[in-house]
Amino acid sequence: MKRALPLLAFAALACTAVSAQTRTSMTAATDADYINTELSKGKGLSTRSSTAGSPFLFHNWTSGQLVSTVSGPRRALLKYDLAQNRLLVRKPNGDSVEVMMAQVKEFTLGDSARGERYTFRLYPDVKTEKPTLRSTLWDVRYDAGSTALLRQRTRTVYSYGNSPSLAGSTGSAWRDTYAYYIKRTDNTLVPVRLNTRSVLEALGKAQAPALQAYINQQRLKLDDEADVAKLLAYFDTL
Repeated sequence: MKRALPLLAFAALACTAVSAQTRTSMTAATDADYINTELSKGKGLSTRSSTAGSPFLFHNWTSGQLVSTVSGPRRALLKYDLAQNRLLVRKPNGDSVEVMMAQVKEFTLGDSARGERYTFRLYPDVKTEKPTLRSTLWDVRYDAGSTALLRQRTRTVYSYGNSPSLAGSTGSAWRDTYAYYIKRTDNTLVPVRLNTRSVLEALGKAQAPALQAYINQQRLKLDDEADVAKLLAYFDTL
């Protein structure tokens, strides 16, 4: 079986980059259009179902940056498959190759036309009772101080329809699911829900009065990521 391209070899081949997460299974370098077609079929879906959307964060190739365990930041054209945690890099000849995720520390990609930019980062030193979280590539929502708001993001296929018993009446689509965590100042990773009670409990009792006063003053709504990030930025100043 062919293996995913090691990042050192890829850096020499495509003059692009390297980046990080853990996965031991390897796949052969393959054409991006073929990958799109295969992944869009979903998992275990009937062939009569048409799956709307895409497993990729962005359907088109986007300019990004990779950081690996063996190299510094490098620019590349990227696609990220949220369903199977696969990072693809486009080579100069137009083909694509899957990066070895075990070598990926961080990558950033985005769509400038849509004003969207995402950073996925490994936090291997966090304190947690779940070791798998140390090998997770987190969607970073805030990390500009001693705390961080991290989002675990996956994309799966869900089915819908008016009458599942009738042939041709069902369909399917790709849908994102999220789980949020706060990395505290002591590097402990705490699961949270986006609401005032959960966020304040995660940050501890010591600063709760000051944080509540700031929430009231700024009229923050902690069901909103941006407002949680504002609160964490304030917490980092205390």
